[in-house]
Amino acid sequence: MRNREFVSLWFVGGALNTVRWLEMLAVSVAVFEITESPFAVAMMVIVRFLPLALVGALTGALAERINRRVALFTSMLAVGAASFWFGVMAQNGHVTLWLLTASALLNGLLWAFDNPVRRTLYADVVAPVQLGSAMTLDTVTSNGTRFLGPILGGLFLEYAGIHGVFFLGSLLYVIATLVTLFGTRVAGSQQSGGGLSVFSALWNGFQLLRQERTLQGLMAVTVVWNVWGFPFFSMIPVMGKQTLGLTPLPIGVLMSAEGMGALSGALLILAFAELRHYRYLYTYGTLLFLFMAFAFSQVESFLPAAGFLFLAGIGAGFFSAMQGALVMLCTPVEARGRMMGVLSVCIGLSTVGFLHIGLLGQWFGAELAIVICTLEGFLALLLVCRLWPEVLAPQTLP
Repeated sequence: MRNREFVSLWFVGGALNTVRWLEMLAVSVAVFEITESPFAVAMMVIVRFLPLALVGALTGALAERINRRVALFTSMLAVGAASFWFGVMAQNGHVTLWLLTASALLNGLLWAFDNPVRRTLYADVVAPVQLGSAMTLDTVTSNGTRFLGPILGGLFLEYAGIHGVFFLGSLLYVIATLVTLFGTRVAGSQQSGGGLSVFSALWNGFQLLRQERTLQGLMAVTVVWNVWGFPFFSMIPVMGKQTLGLTPLPIGVLMSAEGMGALSGALLILAFAELRHYRYLYTYGTLLFLFMAFAFSQVESFLPAAGFLFLAGIGAGFFSAMQGALVMLCTPVEARGRMMGVLSVCIGLSTVGFLHIGLLGQWFGAELAIVICTLEGFLALLLVCRLWPEVLAPQTLP
């Protein structure tokens, strides 16, 4: 915490994740109010994740050849300007599916840079022995914004409208840009391309993944989380409105219960977890999340729903705190950018999961869609543990 550049990058992560979660909730609620379709809500989240699947690996290879600090503040400034324009359009009454889709897509493009650009900057400014704690602190902030973001999104959507959400997002982007510009100097200047072209480095990253069973297992758990776990979030606003009869602000509070649990899980790891426990927490956190998502689908009142979401959040906190740290710790220094890009692709496969749960929600309702997805997720996670027992082995320093 005495490292100025780390604190600056940590703050930027908090700002970006706040925008991400408040906008995800607000756009989902706005889309459902326009269409009354669970499938349309899921499709909007698919649009947000599509850039990770399509260009995540490419941004990872590219990140090893550019000044990542410059790339970070330039992209945030551009998205902040676009968010302000979306706010002006919405304030003038032009709230359409096209506008909401454009905002989700642009936010997704910035997200595609998060793992290979922003998060790899931590390795530039902290010692290797501090990397696990640095990544966990970043996840603490991310999970904290999963609590704060939905509340802000619900509050602004209910009392200021969707244009208020966009204006708040624009302000946070500009603040994050200024902090990056004036709070960092060394971060991002190191380049590790090693003379390879971007596409050669991209191929090299997938070759490394094919050779390393531990990385394969870690990526497989990420796929389980993003195909059968994380898409569950798109059904929370639907259940909040249809099953529980809530308005936007209480829906935001409901979603924030999961964020509070995720923050608690990450703080528990920061306080008590040892390096050798990292893989256990990663895998069993995914299992806990799936179990509590299943339990949430069976409730019909606010308090039990919030309780199950809080416990699901603890599992999510374990998973998310370990994800980036494990990939960084299990990858050679010169290949971290491209491997974090591969991780972005695995995260981007959530587009398949959102399409899956969206169709199930449209056909059978949100409750049954969650049940089917979580049961499939249980089976997939058991298969991963059987094929890659390395995901339950003790973690060591590289």
